[in-house]
Amino acid sequence: MWARDSIGPVMIAFLVLNTIAVALRVYVRSFMTKSFSYDDLAMLFAFSGFVVLCVTTFLSVTNGYGAEDFGLNPAYDQITAVKFFIISTLEYVIFVFIAKVSVALVLYRIAATSKPIRRVLEASVVIMFLWTIATSTIVGLQCRPLPFAWGEGTGTCMNPKILGNTGFSISAMDIASSFLYASLPVFLLRGVQLSLKMKISVCFLLGLGVVSSVATVIRLKYLVDVANLKSAVGPEAMNAYLTTFVYSITELGLTLLTASLAALRPLIGMIKWGNTQAQSYGQSYGVSGHRRSQRSRPDMGPSIRLDDIHSKASSQEYIVSKDGTAKSPHFVTVAEV
Repeated sequence: MWARDSIGPVMIAFLVLNTIAVALRVYVRSFMTKSFSYDDLAMLFAFSGFVVLCVTTFLSVTNGYGAEDFGLNPAYDQITAVKFFIISTLEYVIFVFIAKVSVALVLYRIAATSKPIRRVLEASVVIMFLWTIATSTIVGLQCRPLPFAWGEGTGTCMNPKILGNTGFSISAMDIASSFLYASLPVFLLRGVQLSLKMKISVCFLLGLGVVSSVATVIRLKYLVDVANLKSAVGPEAMNAYLTTFVYSITELGLTLLTASLAALRPLIGMIKWGNTQAQSYGQSYGVSGHRRSQRSRPDMGPSIRLDDIHSKASSQEYIVSKDGTAKSPHFVTVAEV
């Protein structure tokens, strides 16, 4: 059973990577840019949930969930294994929502002056919240009473097709939200006076979340197997659930990782690239070029907050008004781009 053998290393890898990435994000936001805010708190909460999710999944696997001799080996605790796996499934549904909210909050803060985009973000969070309530209710009520799912007492369980369709709906929400949040930076930066290089880097950093959808798309293949199960319990069902869960862990891990990496641009900016004289020349050129551009263009495009993108605490906002006057004394330079 490759899923049982793979899920442990996958969780360990993402726990290490995300611990480093989230710690660096907190450092950048707290000490470098001094812009720690509600989106960072949401990310910390999502990361804490990911740690709890990995712990409960470890407990399930170590107690025999997905093992070929599950039910025959006296070293395995069947009730504990199934119980913790169901708990992990519920945690996954909830913490995917929180991770997506943390990404939405980053865009919400950047779009401080764009009411239409903020309304879109608010609507997406409400839809995801309702979706999460519905799917978590189905997972929590998959067997009635729920203890019957891990072998206690008697009862009935839902048709596996319902659980499979629930998995499809979660995947649909994840893919749709990922592509929505990846495309919004394009509209945020439309008409803003920034170099093409800066615009591309911003769109790339804020669009990294699409990477997590790769695991989601792959998982769709295995959700078909879940939907075709004859019974929601038993060895075949456990193997199918555990296989999809490998990709679920990967998806959530990638979501947290890419969302944290998007905030590390100021840290990357500290690395010396190339000749410092060339950087100095570029900085001077960038300032004068920006001023000439201000004089020559009466309409500089919409104002936008870029405090999550630039590398210096003193340049947390670059706001250019319609009349061509800069509200901030600091100018974007080639060195910062």
